[in-house]
Amino acid sequence: MILMLDASAQLIDRKYKGLRLSTEADIGHYPCPDTIKVLFFKKVVDMDIMLPTWLPILGYDSITVLEGDVIPKPNSKHVDTHVSPGDLPMYHYTHDFSFNVRPDPTPDDRYTRLLALQVKEEKKGDTIYRDTVLRKYIHVEWETGLAQSNKKNICSELNKQGKSCGFYTAGHVRRDIIWNWPTLGDWVHVEGLWIWDRGHPPAGTEIHPARLVAIRRNLPDKIEVPDFDGNHQLKSVFATRIDIFGSGDGGALMNNMQGVPDFVERTPMNAKNYKFRVRQTLPRPSPRAELKFFWKKQKGDDFPDKAGEFKITPMPEGDEVLKESFVWIEIPWKGKLNTAVFARSVFVYWDEGNAVAADYQIDSYNVKLESIWFRKRKEFVSRSELRVFFEVGGSWIFFNEFIDVENILDQGLGKTTKRLWEINKEFTVHVPIDRKFRVHAGGWEADGLDRIFGDLIDDNSPCNTKTKRLVNRKLNVMSPLKPYGCIDDHIGEVHQMHSPMDLIDKNVFEVPSDGRKEPDICPCNNGNQTDIFRLKYRIDKIHSQ
Repeated sequence: MILMLDASAQLIDRKYKGLRLSTEADIGHYPCPDTIKVLFFKKVVDMDIMLPTWLPILGYDSITVLEGDVIPKPNSKHVDTHVSPGDLPMYHYTHDFSFNVRPDPTPDDRYTRLLALQVKEEKKGDTIYRDTVLRKYIHVEWETGLAQSNKKNICSELNKQGKSCGFYTAGHVRRDIIWNWPTLGDWVHVEGLWIWDRGHPPAGTEIHPARLVAIRRNLPDKIEVPDFDGNHQLKSVFATRIDIFGSGDGGALMNNMQGVPDFVERTPMNAKNYKFRVRQTLPRPSPRAELKFFWKKQKGDDFPDKAGEFKITPMPEGDEVLKESFVWIEIPWKGKLNTAVFARSVFVYWDEGNAVAADYQIDSYNVKLESIWFRKRKEFVSRSELRVFFEVGGSWIFFNEFIDVENILDQGLGKTTKRLWEINKEFTVHVPIDRKFRVHAGGWEADGLDRIFGDLIDDNSPCNTKTKRLVNRKLNVMSPLKPYGCIDDHIGEVHQMHSPMDLIDKNVFEVPSDGRKEPDICPCNNGNQTDIFRLKYRIDKIHSQ
């Protein structure tokens, strides 16, 4: 049965041509110049790139599948795999979580053909030089559902309490680990809307928004299972962890929520069942070892499946398509509610020894985030309105939630002149000798632009005087003469990779933030992200008893 299902998936859909040129995103779209004025700042901009910003390649009802590894953005300080510090507020309720995927190669190019050929132009004198470059990754975005406190935003009241309003954190409550966001080195199966990102020319292809993301964690988990000898005791073994999250609420302009504007597109979650393979990457202890699994629901899961409908089939010997050990996962969404949320973790392990080959070294570490010190403030007079996220080995936290205040976005870290903040959060990671894990910190300082998140406009609006006036009126909140400033300030990020090969028993780090310079229309902000803050943490090896 599995082979038959996969054979049908192997058929090449003629809608998916070969690699596409970025110029395709401009067909039928024409310049829409307008003058943006903020105090003495005046600039002519082309509003065409935001009407629309995201152009579906195959239509809103299409579902595109992508598989591959999560990688840093090549040749850039803008690493990604983070909560975006800057987003267009008229198209968002909350900031996006974003990451980049290097597509897996396949005989039929089903994933690599989603890449874009970007036509880049450079003007020298009266001559325009063009070059066509293959962008070797696909960007993925999904709204976080966190960290907004502005008035009239449907997420505001929940977010101020430290709760999610849905989207990519549906079910999250204050101080929980955010379990379903990927990190660098993870492998992902992604399904969602394949689009041109026209907002950052030359256009690149994205899955935006995603509607289902399954993550095979780069780091194994350590779980307790009944002893394989049948003595009714529990034993600790290593397992490959697969975190699966699915929801039709991808973003402000595409979701299945009630009471949204008529121009919001709906997500046909129940148009199909979701089926995919996930490799077991931990080495088999012996040919006799069998592949086992168990799964658990996470907060927010209200998927209405009956017992046995959610299927996981172990394939320890592989099959004709994938000649390696894997599990076949089937989520029976066809005909069920479009508004349901699927939130589950699967643990796959070998039923022998500690569930890995005897010569496969896995070291365990305690990672303690100790403090964050803001060396430079983005506000000169008013208090800083900080939103800060941390991640260690794929476990994410929103630090504002851990400050002992009632309103996490308008008090505590959310409105402060304080520079040094104790973190004191600990994480345990299990790291194979041939793998790495990341310690990450990032966020932003909320400014005037943050005040209009969720005040939506139709991204398919025509280029006319009415649309231009509407956009200018909304952007009027930004000004150095107004109390909230201009664009949200980037504060830089930490992306520090660690390997057992580079660590000793006890390790102490103090890492400065970094990032590319981001422009701002306010003259008082130079867009610098270098050494804005420093993250202090320690990594201690855990020795077996």
